[in-house]
Amino acid sequence: MEYIEPTPFPRALEPSDDELENALAEVDAAIELVSRGAAVRIRLIGFALVDVVAGIAAAHAQLAGVEFQVSRLAPAGAAGIIVGPRV
Repeated sequence: MEYIEPTPFPRALEPSDDELENALAEVDAAIELVSRGAAVRIRLIGFALVDVVAGIAAAHAQLAGVEFQVSRLAPAGAAGIIVGPRV
């Protein structure tokens, strides 16, 4: 019996620090708009790094006194974030 070398499966790349900072900056901007009263509710759609930044973003929203929700359109669908209204 011959040995067959397994083909390595490509792993998902970890997001870079810049990508994480940019994603969190988007959520922070939405939180700021809602907390200042410039918007009642903001929905960020197709948010790729929602699972990575959700914990920190939720803490920022709580400190600002605004609602924070993660929504998914379907089990494998695009994730979104909803910020607002004020709690």
